Amino acid sequence: MTNTDPPVHPTPNSLDIDRPNGSRLYDYFLGGTSYLPADREEGELIAREAPHWALGARLTRTFARRAVQVMASAGIDQFLDLGSGITAGGTVHQIARIVRPDARAVFVHREPIAYELGRQLVGDDPRAAVLKLNLLDDEAVLGHPTTRGLIDFDRPVGLLAVGGFVFIGDEHDPRGVLRRYREALAPGSMLALSHVADDSAHPGVAAELRWVRRRYEHTSSPLHVRPRQELLSWFEGTELLEPGLVRYGRWRPEYPLTAAQLRCDYGYVGVGRVL
Repeated sequence: MTNTDPPVHPTPNSLDIDRPNGSRLYDYFLGGTSYLPADREEGELIAREAPHWALGARLTRTFARRAVQVMASAGIDQFLDLGSGITAGGTVHQIARIVRPDARAVFVHREPIAYELGRQLVGDDPRAAVLKLNLLDDEAVLGHPTTRGLIDFDRPVGLLAVGGFVFIGDEHDPRGVLRRYREALAPGSMLALSHVADDSAHPGVAAELRWVRRRYEHTSSPLHVRPRQELLSWFEGTELLEPGLVRYGRWRPEYPLTAAQLRCDYGYVGVGRVL
C-alpha cells in the first residue's frame, strides 16, 4: 500500500498557524504551495533582506536533484528522504524514474501541511509513501511496515538528509541519528547531506546569515549551524564522491554559476558512498 497511516486533517489545534515554520518557509522559497500566511509574510521579508538565503534554498534543492540523478545513474532505485521537502521542484522518485523507471521512495515528514500535501502528491503510487514521523526516531522510521515494504535494506539505498538536520539541536545528537540511519544501509548506498555553516568568506553574506538566524528564533524551528569539520565527521563510514564537501551550488553544477550563486557560501553539500 502507498500510505498506511490514517488521514490527518490539519486544524488550528494541530498546527502552529501564528508562527512561521522552517519547513514551510523552505517551500515558500522554492515556489511551492505548502505554507501559511505567516510563512509568506516572513518569507517575503527574508527574501528582501537576505536574498542569499532564499537563493540558498533553491541551490539546495538543485543539489538534491543532482544527487538523486547521480545515485540513480549508479544503479540505486530506492530512496529514503528525511524531511527535505517534496512539494516543489519534482519529487525524488520522479527524478529517479527518469533513469530507473521502477524507483521507490519513502518520505518522512512531521510538519502537518508538508505531510498532507506530500500524501496528495504521492497519491495512489504503489512505489512511494509518506510517513508522518519524527526523523529523530530512526527506529520507528526504519522499522515502519511501509518502509520495510518499499525498501530492501539488503540492497543499496539513497539516503537524503538535505536541509532537515539544520533544525535539530545538539541535544538530540544529530550526528548519532544520521549514523544510525547510515548503519542500516547496505554497502554501495549513498548519503546526500546539506547543512548550514557560519563561515562565509563574504562579510555581507555572513551578516545576512546572522540576521536570518535571529529571525528564525521567532519561528517554530530555530536554526542550528555547524562547522565544516563537524559535518565531515557525519560522513563517517562513507567515501565522499568528488568534489567532496563543497559550498552550495558547487557540487557538480550543470551550468556556470552566477556571481550571486558563488557568493552564496554559508552552507555545505556532499554525497558519500557507504563502504
